[in-house]
Amino acid sequence: MITDSYLIVGGSGLLGQHIVEQLLDRGEENVAILDVSQPPSPNPVVPVYVGDITNVGDIVSAIEKSHATCVIHTASSLPGKPRHFQEQVNIIGTRNIVQAAISKGITKLVYTSTASVVFAGKDQHNVNETAPYANPHVDDYNETKAEAEKVVLEASGKGGLYTTSLRPAGLFGPKDRLTIPSMMGVAQSGRAHLQLGDNENLFDWTYIGNAAKAHLLAADRLSPNHPKFRLVAGQAFFITNGDPRPWWDFPRLLWKTGGYKIPEKTTVIPKYAAYAIATLMEFFCWALRRKPSLTRMTVIYCCTSRWCDISKARHALDYNPDVSIEEGAKISVEWWKREHQSPSTGGIS
Repeated sequence: MITDSYLIVGGSGLLGQHIVEQLLDRGEENVAILDVSQPPSPNPVVPVYVGDITNVGDIVSAIEKSHATCVIHTASSLPGKPRHFQEQVNIIGTRNIVQAAISKGITKLVYTSTASVVFAGKDQHNVNETAPYANPHVDDYNETKAEAEKVVLEASGKGGLYTTSLRPAGLFGPKDRLTIPSMMGVAQSGRAHLQLGDNENLFDWTYIGNAAKAHLLAADRLSPNHPKFRLVAGQAFFITNGDPRPWWDFPRLLWKTGGYKIPEKTTVIPKYAAYAIATLMEFFCWALRRKPSLTRMTVIYCCTSRWCDISKARHALDYNPDVSIEEGAKISVEWWKREHQSPSTGGIS
């Protein structure tokens, strides 16, 4: 049996770190990272090649040094960055990875996309992979991620390279520096009584360990001798916990798990009123060169139904979310508390 050597592009990020951990946990010995920075907690058995995916030479060098046969590409820009930067990282960086992979004989490429590549700002119920790319997209991030996904999928079968793209939604879990801290920060600041929208919109969340597992399953099935190879190569898959819930139910689960009292009375700000307030805040903060505390994207994010059908991933990848939303929330809050523990008081800072 031929074993793969893995290069995790973006291996210092949230998803990348969990993919590396799961590869090591299942006994893989040839795992390396390519990232613009070192991981927060480097593993001495995992080489880290510091490089930039906008530079083909950095990618080629990492592939050569790691002797990779499989690349898992989790790197991307953050939403809200300037358009030019997002194009450089998400589109050109991904083209560079595909080019380097083909030139160096890589046989497998698993790409981390986003469920929002099909999201145009309107309600989506039980959407599956037959849905077209959004036109227009709600922001530059989702548009550039969609373009990058096209690059990856169109490359499948060229030069001996086979590819697949995974579309996770609402990632959360330990090591998360965005979703969990921001939601727990709402409870800490005493704003848990505020609600944007009527909370009738369902939303998909994905525990980070489940998403990492899906990437390994996809990589395994990109082997031409795997019985499900033809179901995976050149295909995209939605990845979620398969358990959509009203949007505000998730942060309230986190708050309750963290020991915060859920307010008995909720102040509901209707969606369109919240959108108008966000528009004004963005304008004035732009004029004052400040960061707005509420944006139109936040309102869209909190008030729109977006949930996916993961039947295709269940069938082709044999994907099954092992960690439930409740268990994932417990693990995440425990991690968050450890991260915010005050050494002097022993309490939450």
